[in-house]
Amino acid sequence: MSNHLLALAETTKLARLLGVETDKLDFLADLPPAAIREFRDRSTDLMFDRDRSKLARVAAAANLVPVTISAKIATHAFGPVLCAAVAASVDPQRAVDIAAALPAPFLAEAAIALDPRRTANVIAKVPPRQVAAVGTELLARDEHVTMGRFVGVVPEPSLRAAAAVIGDADLLRIGFLMEDKSSIDTLMEIVADRLPEIIRAVHTELLWAQGLDLLATVNDANKARLGDICAELGDDVLDGLIAAAVELDALATLMPVTSAMSSATLAALAARPAVHDEQFLGACVDIAAAEGLWLDMLPLTRHLPAEPRSFVAARVAGKPDVPAEVTEALGLG
Repeated sequence: MSNHLLALAETTKLARLLGVETDKLDFLADLPPAAIREFRDRSTDLMFDRDRSKLARVAAAANLVPVTISAKIATHAFGPVLCAAVAASVDPQRAVDIAAALPAPFLAEAAIALDPRRTANVIAKVPPRQVAAVGTELLARDEHVTMGRFVGVVPEPSLRAAAAVIGDADLLRIGFLMEDKSSIDTLMEIVADRLPEIIRAVHTELLWAQGLDLLATVNDANKARLGDICAELGDDVLDGLIAAAVELDALATLMPVTSAMSSATLAALAARPAVHDEQFLGACVDIAAAEGLWLDMLPLTRHLPAEPRSFVAARVAGKPDVPAEVTEALGLG
C-alpha cells in the first residue's frame, strides 16, 4: 500500500483514540505511517498502564466472587470503560464467563475501550454468536476502527459470524482499518460470493482508498480475482480505479495489481482512454523507475495501443537501469 493510504488509515485510528475528528490530524499525513502507529501504541500503553496497581486489585476481586455477582458489579458499579481496563488482568475463561452474562450494548462500549493486544486470549474464547451480536452494536455506532482492531485476534468461526451481519461498504471500511492484515485473504474467502457487490460499493460509495488498500493487501491470486471483477463491472468502475490511483498517489499499488490481472482484464483496462492519458502514463513510468516496478508495469504496457505504447517507450528511453525485458518489449533493445 502507498504511504499516503497507510498514513490515512493510521491518522483515522489515532483520531479515534484521541476522540477528535480525523481532519484535525491532517497535519500528520506527511509523517511515516510507522511513526504515527508507534505514537498511537505508546498513547494506548500510557492510558492502560497509568493505574496498573489499582486495576490489578479490581481484577483480583473479580476472580474471587461468583460470575453472576461480577456481572452485576460490572454493569452497575464499574461501567464498560473500567471493565475494559481490567479485562487483561482477569483469568481469560472467567472474563469470557462474565462477558456471557453481560448485554451486547454494554460489551460494545467495553470493546471500544479495550486493547486487543492485551486481551487476545480472552477475545479468542468469546462464542461466535456473541461476537456477531457485539459487532452489530458496534456497527450501529459506526465503530469501524474498533472492529478493525479486533479482526486479527478473532478466530475464523467468529469472523464468519461477524461477516454475516456486516454490509459490503462496512466490510471495506473495517478492512482498511485492520491492525493485522495477515488474515485478509481468509476474509476474502469468507465473503467470496459477495466480492462483486463489495467492489461495486467501492465505486458507488467512493470508497476508493479502502478499495485500493484491499487490492494492495491481498495475495496475487486475489489481486487477479478482484481485477477481473472490476472489468466485469464495466468501464465506469475501471475509470474510477484509474482516477483514484492517481488522486490517492497509489500508482505503486495499482501496478502490481495490473501485473496479476488476466489477459482479458488487462486488455479491457488498456483500452480505456484514461490509461492513454500522457500524464497518467508518464506518472506510471516515473513510479516504475523510482520504486523498481518495471516488471509490474510491463504487462499493461504490452496491451496498450500503438500511440500510447510509443509514448511509454520514449519516456522509458530516458530512464537509467531499465531491465532488458522492458527495453526489448518496447523495441528499445
